[in-house]
Amino acid sequence: MLKAAVPINDSRDLNLEKALHNGELKFFFQPKVSFLTGEIVGGEALIRWIKPDGTIVPPNDFIPNAERSGFITDITAVMLPHLIEDIEAIRPIKPDIQIAFNVSALDLHSPYLVKMLRSIIGSRRIDPGNIQIEITETAIVDASPRISAGLLDLVALGIEIVMDDYGTGYSSLDLLSRLPFSALKLDQGIVSRMTENARNTHIVQSSLYMARELSIKTIAEGVESKGAYSFLMASGCNEVQGYLISRPVPRDDFIELCRSGKTWPASSIGLLHNAWVNHTSYRRKVLDSVHAMAITEPEDWHGLPKLDLVHSPSRCRLGQWYLSETLTGNASDFMRLEEPHRLMHAAGEHLIHRARDSKDAKTIINDIRVFMEYSDVVDGEVSRIVEKWMERALLQRR
Repeated sequence: MLKAAVPINDSRDLNLEKALHNGELKFFFQPKVSFLTGEIVGGEALIRWIKPDGTIVPPNDFIPNAERSGFITDITAVMLPHLIEDIEAIRPIKPDIQIAFNVSALDLHSPYLVKMLRSIIGSRRIDPGNIQIEITETAIVDASPRISAGLLDLVALGIEIVMDDYGTGYSSLDLLSRLPFSALKLDQGIVSRMTENARNTHIVQSSLYMARELSIKTIAEGVESKGAYSFLMASGCNEVQGYLISRPVPRDDFIELCRSGKTWPASSIGLLHNAWVNHTSYRRKVLDSVHAMAITEPEDWHGLPKLDLVHSPSRCRLGQWYLSETLTGNASDFMRLEEPHRLMHAAGEHLIHRARDSKDAKTIINDIRVFMEYSDVVDGEVSRIVEKWMERALLQRR
């Protein structure tokens, strides 16, 4: 039986190398739950040092020193094969499980990590989607070309890269613009401080909005209260982990938790809000583009900022959302959206072309009016659906 954690004050007394090769380092797994389904969709693999007498050395008492000394690469080299074995044991229960594994910048400097994962995936022991790589902003704040190349190599294998502890450093936005992150994990400090003042809540909501615009998945860590859980779900966060769900547990306990089929509260209203925001964002991008072209000489248009203008309604999140709802049998509330939404995107594309090619201001103004009329119809339909869903939620609560 495991004993209570025992803090070790002097990491120089720890024979970490011996412990590593004696198999005293084990992975514990903290579940991650989807806000959309309420089901476990993944977990984070966290290293625990379990001494022969059953006591646990907290990771903060040996991981930082291992990173400073460079021994962290030895830990990764030895523990990664064990992680793959653990994932193989979990997959019969949950084939699409996605396990996150923390690496350091030193791991990315070496070709070992990419070579091993390429071999493992090539042998079909796991799928690329079964593993995520988490790396902190502070670890790569001065990302070298070698680190950038390592991350790109992992992405080429089909592995997601997650920015861990988002919001604790100073260069998050810069790194998100330069490196191939497909998900960001909101730091538990920011999440927990939402109850202290509205500024922290605004930071969380703004981060979720930015991630949506970048098509980046969001994960909230350190969630311990039902209030934080409910708010993040309503705000459109994708996944959650924290003590409210479960503490990190040994592999076999994690497997049993997956096998139990236990679920947590879930709602797609957060996705609806995401889709609605995407709709208003598209409208704003179209209008911003037309306005910018109107007040800029054509010879200077090459200097206008790039905007991700996607005119196809099937690639818009709102279009994808109501299509998914229709496919699951909820057609009545959503089919009324399809025609005005399609016409709005067609009008937006036409308006952009008109602004580029025509010098007739009255024609462009008329096209703006048509575009806005279709957009208003879409807004009205989405508002009706939100009102209906909110009414249903309140009646169920009572």
